[in-house]
Amino acid sequence: MESRRRITEEDLLVTEVLIAESYSRLKKSVVQAPSRAFRSVGQTVREHPFATAATAVVAGIVVYGIIKLITSRGSVQGAQGRSRVTLQKDTSRPDLMHEMLSMCTPLVAPYIMGSIQKYIGRILSGERD
Repeated sequence: MESRRRITEEDLLVTEVLIAESYSRLKKSVVQAPSRAFRSVGQTVREHPFATAATAVVAGIVVYGIIKLITSRGSVQGAQGRSRVTLQKDTSRPDLMHEMLSMCTPLVAPYIMGSIQKYIGRILSGERD
């Protein structure tokens, strides 16, 4: 059986101090997290302005598509009384979302690939942020 020393009052006081220091570091980190996040976002925007603009455009297109998808489901449900030919004509026309994505993809692809290459390069080289 192991011989363990008894816990003294000094041990408890040291533990209490260590816990208090750890808690204060945790509070400091939580308070600083938003500013660190915005700082990194701002740095990314300064380093890659075109990629940021392209990302914003693609995000807008995706939001537009989601809103269109949500709103079009209600109109399809309400159009059950219409003939099948009329519904096929409505769905056979080119989708604006698809057209916009097909135009933006060649512009955004090089930036996305460059970012992925840098990220993989950092991982393989063992570099940390």
